[in-house]
Amino acid sequence: MSEENYVSNFWRSHNFRLEPWGNDYEPPIQISDELSLSESDVNPTVETENWECFQSPEPRSLPNRLIFIDGRRRLDAGLVGGNGNTIIYGVFGTIAVGAVVVDKTIPKASCIEIDVRRVLGFGGEQEAVSTSIPCPLGSKAELLYKAIKSNQPNTPEARSAIVQNAMLAAEEQLVSKLDIKDTNTLVIQDGALRYESPTFTLGYIKTMHKQYLSEKYAALLWKLLPGQRTPIFNIKDRLQYSWYLKSGNYQHSPQQLGYHDLHGIVRLELSSKIDIEKAQEIANQTCYLIPNYASHPSRDPRAPQNLAPVSALERELGRRMGDAILIKRRLQCFLASFGGNK
Repeated sequence: MSEENYVSNFWRSHNFRLEPWGNDYEPPIQISDELSLSESDVNPTVETENWECFQSPEPRSLPNRLIFIDGRRRLDAGLVGGNGNTIIYGVFGTIAVGAVVVDKTIPKASCIEIDVRRVLGFGGEQEAVSTSIPCPLGSKAELLYKAIKSNQPNTPEARSAIVQNAMLAAEEQLVSKLDIKDTNTLVIQDGALRYESPTFTLGYIKTMHKQYLSEKYAALLWKLLPGQRTPIFNIKDRLQYSWYLKSGNYQHSPQQLGYHDLHGIVRLELSSKIDIEKAQEIANQTCYLIPNYASHPSRDPRAPQNLAPVSALERELGRRMGDAILIKRRLQCFLASFGGNK
């Protein structure tokens, strides 16, 4: 076989495609991690033992209001300094959280409760001090970086973790502030839930880091069609119900786009403090709601996993966070005024 034919056969037989999410995003399915089971104690038969022939029933009703919650983070500038023989790592960061409310009775969607914060933190035992960064003369803007306490080790990797944890804490504060108890409202939080998350908040995980199911049950994921889900399973040590769902629609199926059969798979979480019957009804609702609000591949590189309201919220949060280049320039000028950035 000629070298040219060998190369052609290689690419044809493996069906490689460009990663649809692009280089700026983490791959939605990370096979090396996904194949190893998580250490959680999982009960896969909490809803049914028959996974092979499972079909979720139609929901009895759909919520009139949906609230989508998400956050964005940005490392404005990394810091490295010290005193004597000590090296200290820190970060100036910006976080933004907010929500999109979709009211089907109006119908209308709007952004609410948008909160933008700037944070300053260090690894190790170094305490930060809240710092106001001067802006150009005539500007009324204020760049106030509030000090946050960190339990991160004194390493360069601490910078990202400091800002990430600040964003997650702000998201949890927003969820608690909304305090939704209306049964006609469903809250969908982008990302995994924390242990103290409110009962009727739905966690939406579009990037898979762990496999919670053994091969016997995980085989169903490859067979799911858009709008179908797996049975609910119980992640006992996290006190959560969870299930996998195939998002998207038949017009943009993985086969048509040339992607693998797991493309479009998301995982959802819900507190196991509620009755399994109520969890089943919410899971059945997601089979309609998630594909209905899935983003389109022509508009979002993370389609269909990324939800359209969340995508719109991300753009608005990014706009309100301010221009990254200008902000970094102000930080450089501030540090240069102390002779520490030459």
